Amino acid sequence: FEVGVHLGTTVAVLFYYRHLIADMLQGIPDNRMVGGLFARQWVAYIVLASIPTAAIGLGLKDAILGVFQRLDLIALCLALTGVVLMATRFVPRRECVITPALAIAIGIIQGAAILPGVSRSGVTISLALMLGVAHRQAVTFSFLLSVPAILGATLIVGLDLLDTPIDSGILFVNIGFATLCAGAIGYMCIGLVHRATEDKWWHRFAWYLWALSAVLAWLALGSSS
Repeated sequence: FEVGVHLGTTVAVLFYYRHLIADMLQGIPDNRMVGGLFARQWVAYIVLASIPTAAIGLGLKDAILGVFQRLDLIALCLALTGVVLMATRFVPRRECVITPALAIAIGIIQGAAILPGVSRSGVTISLALMLGVAHRQAVTFSFLLSVPAILGATLIVGLDLLDTPIDSGILFVNIGFATLCAGAIGYMCIGLVHRATEDKWWHRFAWYLWALSAVLAWLALGSSS
């Protein structure tokens, strides 16, 4: 279900950046400049950042399953993600471009998003901003980087379903409806994130994460008593 919802937002990413993606693909032969980077750099950096993400995700996939049942750990991850977002408020805004080293760093932090409660876009965009990447490029790279990660996760889950198929047709209907909703809302939220980073109020999302963390911590305490 979770991967299905993320698949909806991935379609939203592809549609939102369709013109940029088309310019990248058309610019690869002559390596023209697109969105502050050369077309081949976009492709190379996305591939480079995806390598540590895949290594972390595949290496910890089985070990991390138990964390999804721990409300206290999820609350902690939400709180820490909020700290990362709030930290961007105190870092001077710069206009650097992504480099191979920055791409690897962003890919590593994206791998941490396998933990429930860690916002993938939240930590990758925040890290890019703190490392001095220009806000529009930081957001664009983060969302484009999500595409291979989510498609890879979808493939893995799909292969798992071959061994343990789901019999309920109603569940597939629910997943399909949720995927459509996630895609529609995700499309609107991409523009919101661009405005939040451009107008320098990205850090305010930390308050939402901390509020949600407090609710989950309270539920965890109630379930343990």
